[in-house]
Amino acid sequence: MVSRFAGASLGLLAFAVTIAAGLYTHNPPMVILSRSILALIAFCIIGLLSGRAAQSVIAEYERNKRAEIERHYREDAAKEEVEEQSKKKPIDSRMGPMRA
Repeated sequence: MVSRFAGASLGLLAFAVTIAAGLYTHNPPMVILSRSILALIAFCIIGLLSGRAAQSVIAEYERNKRAEIERHYREDAAKEEVEEQSKKKPIDSRMGPMRA
């Protein structure tokens, strides 16, 4: 989704800038439109590639953050388990066997 949005945005921006530049320099309409369409295609591809790169960076960040959170969760759970076991009353072995 990010790559499509980036491609469309950059393509339309290049198209608009190329048309404005062509109108400013009083170029013929066919020249303006042909250059604008070429700019649209070129910048759409550039936007798609940069959007894809951004998407993969975000996905990698999410994977790393999720692994870090899970690791902290497991460490905290292990600490709580150790604390619970240490709070239990130890059995005194000096008392010997119980007789009725």
